[in-house]
Amino acid sequence: MRGSSGIPKSDINSTPAATTTAPTTTGDTSAELKNSKESYQRQKTRKPPLVKGRQPAYLQDGDSKTSKALASKEMSQAPSSQESLSPLSTQPINQHTGPVTSSGKISQVKSEVHSKANDLKEIVQSLVLRIQPALVEKDLNQLEIVIKGLEDNKLRFDRPPLNDYPEIKGFIRTGALKVITLFKDAVTDQAEDLLIRMIRLGCNANVADQLGNSLLIHACKAGRSTLVNVLLTECPKLRKDWINVNGENAAVMAHKYGNVKLYPLLEQAGISRHPENPVINVYLSKVKNEYDDSSDSETDEYLELFKENNFMNLPDNNGQTILFHAVINGDLEFVSFLCNQRQFLNVALRDVNGKSVFDYIKLIKEPAKRDVLHGLIYNKSKETGWLYELASYNYLKDV
Repeated sequence: MRGSSGIPKSDINSTPAATTTAPTTTGDTSAELKNSKESYQRQKTRKPPLVKGRQPAYLQDGDSKTSKALASKEMSQAPSSQESLSPLSTQPINQHTGPVTSSGKISQVKSEVHSKANDLKEIVQSLVLRIQPALVEKDLNQLEIVIKGLEDNKLRFDRPPLNDYPEIKGFIRTGALKVITLFKDAVTDQAEDLLIRMIRLGCNANVADQLGNSLLIHACKAGRSTLVNVLLTECPKLRKDWINVNGENAAVMAHKYGNVKLYPLLEQAGISRHPENPVINVYLSKVKNEYDDSSDSETDEYLELFKENNFMNLPDNNGQTILFHAVINGDLEFVSFLCNQRQFLNVALRDVNGKSVFDYIKLIKEPAKRDVLHGLIYNKSKETGWLYELASYNYLKDV
C-alpha cells in the first residue's frame, strides 16, 4: 500500500524520526552500525585503569603494612651514603683547591696552637693588671679572680710567663704580707684561704713586716690554725724560728694571745717559747774569759749573728736581753756597739723582776760610768721614736 507520496507505508514506518545525515546506501549504513556496536561493547567490558601508587581499600590494612616493613628492611640493609663515598669525598672541600690534604691539617693544628698561645698571653696580661689595683683597693674579690685564673690555667707566680713581669716579681716577694696586714689582728676566712692558695702557687712564705712579724707570727697571733699548719708542713724553707724586733717568735705570740689550739702544732715543729739567744751565749763566754770585745774579729761575729735574726731583743729565761747583760757588766764599749747597730734596740723591756736597763744603771757604783751608760741609752731611746722607724729588716730572705 502506498501513501500519497507514492512510498509504501511499511517503509515510512521503519524510517527514523530524525537524523542529522542520511547514509548514501544501505550497505554503508549497516557497516557503520556494526562498528559502533563493537566499540561500545569494548568500552563497556574494559577494566578501569589503576591509579599509580594507590591500592584498593581492602589491601591497605594488611598488605600495605607488609610492603612497608619489607621496604624499611631493604633500606636498613642498603649501604649508607657515607660508606659508599670514597676517602677523598669525605674530606673537607676547599672551594679553590679541592680536598684538604694532611699538610692542610698540620697548618690547621699550627694555627690552633698559635691561637691558644695568644689566648694564654691575653689571660696572663689580664691577671697581672688586676693584682696591683686589688691590693691598693683592698679588694680581695679581685685577688680571688687572679688566683682562680692561675689555678684554671695551670699557672704559677714563680714560673714563666708570669714571673717575667716586674709586678709579679714584687708580688711573689711581698704579696702574702700585704694580704695579711690588710686585716692586722682580725684575719678573715677569705684572706686565710687566699694566703694558702698564694703560697701553693709560689708566693714567698718567708716575709715579715717592719716590726719583724713574719707570716707565721701573724698567723699565730690571729689563731689561724689551717694557715699555720700549711706553713709548717708545706714550706720546707720556712724560717720557723724567726723572731720579731721585740724578741717574740711564733710560739711566744700564740701564748701571748691565748691561741691554745696552736700549741701542739708549734711544739711538733720544734718552736720553743724560750729559744736560746746565741749573742748572749757568745758575750757571756767572752766576758768570762776576759776577751777584748772591741776587736774587729769579735764585732764581726756579733754582726753575723744579728744579720741572721733579731737576736737584739731576744730575752733569756730571766727576761734579760743582751743590753741588760752589757749594762749589768758595766761594759761601756759593748753598750756603745749595741747602740750603733741598725737593728731596733728596745730599751723599754723589763725582765722577770720587772726591772728595766735604767734600773740596773742606777746600781753601778762608778758615777762617771753610770752617767755615760745612761746618756747612751737615753739618747738611743730618743733617737728611735716609734718602733716602725727603726726596724732594720723589712723582709726576710729565703734560706
